[in-house]
Amino acid sequence: MRDEDGGNAGHRHERLTQLILEEIESLIATEVSDPHLQSVRVSSVLLSVDYRSARVLYITTDEREKDRKTLDQIERAFERASPFMRRRVGEALDLKRLPELHFVYDRDAAAQLRARDVLEPKK
Repeated sequence: MRDEDGGNAGHRHERLTQLILEEIESLIATEVSDPHLQSVRVSSVLLSVDYRSARVLYITTDEREKDRKTLDQIERAFERASPFMRRRVGEALDLKRLPELHFVYDRDAAAQLRARDVLEPKK
């Protein structure tokens, strides 16, 4: 493993971040049955340098679910599903140290999505 200034460590971090994102999206789509998470998409994952925690940024694709009450329900659904998803991510990626998963609504990505929807005509 090389040092952080462009060596293998940086590539491993990026690759692991991408794999975590893909695995969580797959779990939400196929194995998590909570209806509050059905319209959720993961926009990005921010993995800490020591791999101990990951902030999972998400958006909701359903316009009706962007009010505060519904976002609170989504947050609680993630809290309930987090131990299961953490365990499954660890199994799928064969990780020794499982990062704690922290789910956060991605306001920036949601705003960009809304702006794009306004600017681009529906086909």
